[in-house]
Amino acid sequence: MLDQATTTTPATSPDASAENRALVLGGGARTGFGWVDDGALELDGIDDHAATATAVVDTNASFTVMGWAQAAGTPADSAAVLSMPGTTNSAFAVRHVPAPEDEDDAGRWEISMPDSDSAGATVVRVENHRFYDARDWNHLTLVSDGSTKEVRLYVNGELEEVACADGDGDGESDDTTCADRMSWAENVLSYKATGGLQIGRARTSGEWGEYWPGSVDDVWVFQGALSELQIARLSLGWPGIPTEVPGDG
Repeated sequence: MLDQATTTTPATSPDASAENRALVLGGGARTGFGWVDDGALELDGIDDHAATATAVVDTNASFTVMGWAQAAGTPADSAAVLSMPGTTNSAFAVRHVPAPEDEDDAGRWEISMPDSDSAGATVVRVENHRFYDARDWNHLTLVSDGSTKEVRLYVNGELEEVACADGDGDGESDDTTCADRMSWAENVLSYKATGGLQIGRARTSGEWGEYWPGSVDDVWVFQGALSELQIARLSLGWPGIPTEVPGDG
C-alpha cells in the first residue's frame, strides 16, 4: 500500500491485500519517494491525510497495525501517523510527541487507547523512546491483545524497558532522576472503531487534528496480535514481501 496513487478525483492508493480497501487521499496528499518498494505517502502536516472508507479491523478484539514514518522536520507539536476513529475519539492513535522545550532529545512515540467513544473516556498512553530521530524512517507497531488486555508499542521492532536500580530493595530508585519506562500496558479496555483507517491524522473531541508533517510508507493491518518475531521480520523493511501474515517459525 502507498506505492502509487490513481489520477482520479479524489485520488486513491490501492490496497495490496485481497480485501481491496483502497485509501482515499485527502487535502493535498500525494505519493512520492518511498522507503520500502517504490513509493510513500507525502503529507504536509496541515490537512493532508488518507483514509479507508470503512473500518479495517475490529478494535474491540486483538489487532496489529504498523507502518514506517519519517518527519520532514522535527515536529513542533504532537502528530499522528495512524489512527481509527469513532464519533468523538480515535479508538487508537500512533503519534509522535515532541520533547519539552527545555529538553534536548528526540521526543517519544506514543499510542493512546480510550476505553470509550465519549468525551470523558479514560485514555491509556504507552510511550517508546527507543529511536534516534523522528526525521529518520522509523517502523512503528501497535499490538492490542484482546485475550490479555495488553497493548504494546514497538519502535523499529523493539519494545522499551528501562528498570531503575534499586540496590536496597526499598521499592524506590537509587537514582532519583531515573524513571522506569516500559512500552506496554496491561488491563487496557478498548472500544470498536466505526470509521476507516486514518493515515496522517487523529480525531479528538470530535475534531480532526494532529496532521503528520512528513511521509508514511508500507502500512500493514492485521486482525490478531502478531508475535515479536513476526514484527521483527516486517520491521526490516524488505521490498517485495508477500501481502500475507508472516510466518512465526
